[in-house]
Amino acid sequence: MARTAAALALLASLACASAVQGQVYTRRNANGVVEATNVPDSSGFLLTYPGKGTLIHSRGFARNRAYWSMYDHHVEEAARLHQVHPDLVKSVIAVESEFDQWAVSSKGARGLMQLMPDTARHLGVADSFDARQNIFGGTQYLRSLLDRFGGDLSLALAAYNAGASTVLRYGGVPPYRETRDYVRKVQAQLGEGFAAPAPPANAAAFYVPSMSLAGPAPARPRRVEPARPRTYYRWRDDRGVTHVAEAPPPEGTVYSTVRALD
Repeated sequence: MARTAAALALLASLACASAVQGQVYTRRNANGVVEATNVPDSSGFLLTYPGKGTLIHSRGFARNRAYWSMYDHHVEEAARLHQVHPDLVKSVIAVESEFDQWAVSSKGARGLMQLMPDTARHLGVADSFDARQNIFGGTQYLRSLLDRFGGDLSLALAAYNAGASTVLRYGGVPPYRETRDYVRKVQAQLGEGFAAPAPPANAAAFYVPSMSLAGPAPARPRRVEPARPRTYYRWRDDRGVTHVAEAPPPEGTVYSTVRALD
């Protein structure tokens, strides 16, 4: 019971931080203690709090079908480059941001296809509020998910909303209401009978922002090793004194773990 309470308290504190700092990942270690972190650096961690949160429209935004054609030139180019049907890209935009270029979410997603900051950086998107960069990056990400899940549109859409690791964890569309509603809404936009085409052998594998997207290409940054979180053990001795150390306590001691960056 003490272990469970300590683990739940740690989860609660990290869940509050996730709204600002990103997603939370958890695993149960060999001692049965739940570990939680927002910087997973080893195997076994699974995404615990999926989804992108609540959509927050920009000031003055009004739902208007005229917005749906404003970005067609970007959609057509991105769809052609990454071999994704343009109707699929537009349907994702419609559900993600309702074609609001400046939309954000309660969990930090940005722009038309609501890219999370970490995803945007991975895709090379320097400015998620730049419509062209965002659409090209989001389309590339969608293509990668279609490839990862063998062209299964439902699984790719579920992964776009909740993360690929969550879809793999459940072996299908996860049982989250937000994710299932998301898949249903995008498919409703597309209509019945739509099938995502498979990429040709020469399909583009990566999107690199061109000068027309983000200005002159920046100099390649020096390789930086990512920070590695440390695991600390916390317990109380017979005198009620609290100890925190990297080494585990004596066998039989009730303890909790905390993963943190120095």
